Amino acid sequence: MDLQMMLNNTTSVFPTVTSYRQASEQHVALRTGLGIISFLSFTGNGSLVLMFFKNRDMLRTPYSMFILSLAVTDMTTGIGLILTPAYIIGTYNFPIPSGFAGELFCRIVASYFLVFYLGIVSVFTIACLALERWYAVARPAKYKASFKKTRVLGILSSVWLCSFALNLPQMFEMTLGPNGNCVWITLTEGRLRRAVAIIEFNGKFFIPLVVTSAAFINLGLRVRQSPALFKTNHGRAGIRLLRMCTVTAVVLAICWFPNQFYYLLFKFDITLMDNPAHHFTVIMCMGNSCVNPFIYCATNKSYRKKFIKLLCPCWKRYVGPVDGTSESPRQLHNSISGEGLDGDLFEGDIMMDPAELEQLKREWNNKN
Repeated sequence: MDLQMMLNNTTSVFPTVTSYRQASEQHVALRTGLGIISFLSFTGNGSLVLMFFKNRDMLRTPYSMFILSLAVTDMTTGIGLILTPAYIIGTYNFPIPSGFAGELFCRIVASYFLVFYLGIVSVFTIACLALERWYAVARPAKYKASFKKTRVLGILSSVWLCSFALNLPQMFEMTLGPNGNCVWITLTEGRLRRAVAIIEFNGKFFIPLVVTSAAFINLGLRVRQSPALFKTNHGRAGIRLLRMCTVTAVVLAICWFPNQFYYLLFKFDITLMDNPAHHFTVIMCMGNSCVNPFIYCATNKSYRKKFIKLLCPCWKRYVGPVDGTSESPRQLHNSISGEGLDGDLFEGDIMMDPAELEQLKREWNNKN
């Protein structure tokens, strides 16, 4: 994960130190690509955060709180890309502070700790979102007790703290040298280096990915076994939400796997850093920070309408009831509370955007 670590892979005296500024500059194409990603990450996710704060009723649902946290993480990643010298601005163009500030800069920013810490937060947030969706479908009776607002905030805090702890060793792989440059330090070698790499790969990426995959696969099987879910407004809203979350998880896995696996091979002295293949994995994993708002708009009608209203305030077109249905508030309540559905798979307002429910109620009242 420590990108551009130009370390000597041959046996050397411990510890080995490599000059940060002597490492080759990233290619112009890579820096341009990361600049575009940084802009899209900040503006796209910033718009998503603004959308949530303009529609605070959406934050009453646990899954929306997870999505908001993911948006804040990705937006911060856009800022982190600009601050990381070797990515966009260039190591020779970025002044390194002196003293304690320089030490912090080298350990947190120049070492790539910040951007990959945020990446780990994204991976674990998606895993928590998958488990939240699974609980909503498979354990509806326990859902509300398990995902109260205070508990969700505790889960999100734990995600940030655990991600920090998992990535903490990376802060000790770079320091401020006597000449004012950031320098890499080899802390582990040989078998210990490879063992640490395997632990990092599994803890930071593979295990959360397995948990996420298992949860969504199980959800898919449960939905297939309950055709009635597709025949109500409640069911369609739930399916849209599941589709949006699943696509988000799949895209994250596709974007991050090449970089994580490449870094694992690097620790085994099989691959090298700062070459075209490595640059491609960097673009892939960092690019994940800018795609989620597009996924939400493409897969979820409710998010798409709110984005359009946010970006185009003059947009006043009124959208009619979903699929032309017209249900009374009582019917809506029955649908949302799971009455009449096989297996009681969905538990009420957890699968439907509260704003969408209110819109359906207003539509019914206007018609009657």
